[in-house]
Amino acid sequence: MRSAEIFILSVALGMDLFSVAILIGMNRIKRSIVFRASVVFAVFHIVMLLAGYYIGRFLGAFVDKMGIYSGSSVLMMENCASIVGAAVLVGLGVLMLQESFGKEDKLKHRKKNPLKGWTLLVLAFSVSVDALAAGFGFGMMEVDLIKLNIILGSVIFAISAIGLSLGKQVSKLLGEHSEQIGGIVLILLGGNMLWGLIS
Repeated sequence: MRSAEIFILSVALGMDLFSVAILIGMNRIKRSIVFRASVVFAVFHIVMLLAGYYIGRFLGAFVDKMGIYSGSSVLMMENCASIVGAAVLVGLGVLMLQESFGKEDKLKHRKKNPLKGWTLLVLAFSVSVDALAAGFGFGMMEVDLIKLNIILGSVIFAISAIGLSLGKQVSKLLGEHSEQIGGIVLILLGGNMLWGLIS
């Protein structure tokens, strides 16, 4: 697989993250948090792709021996992660709304970080599930894993950093209502994902 093709795939895998990062960035998070979160998102994408790759390799060998195929376990894991991710988006949206309507001092309020602890880890897991499915496909073919992971990690890091930073700029343009708008959109996005999975 050529570098250009890997780059295009990496951008496609990062599109969900980009849209979510813009909304979360409207919390006006610090640069250090943007960097740390972007590293976590990149690492999760790499780990998920590798997990999918080795699952695909194992199943590929199993198919060769047994002559059967089943991707139901991967699909089930992807659906579960999507549900958890959608719930996290709704939760973040509610949190942003609560904080925006709170009586706390604005300067103190703006220093809050929604990208920490389990919230960051669960969110990173949920937005990187597509990489699991992509890795599963790669497991059925010969690819340069080092090149693949370097390009994927770099692209995801850049997409996350750009999205979070862009959200910060959007927040400045929208003013004091930016977090309310971001929270509402996150709730709608998560709700739409849940509805699509249930229906």
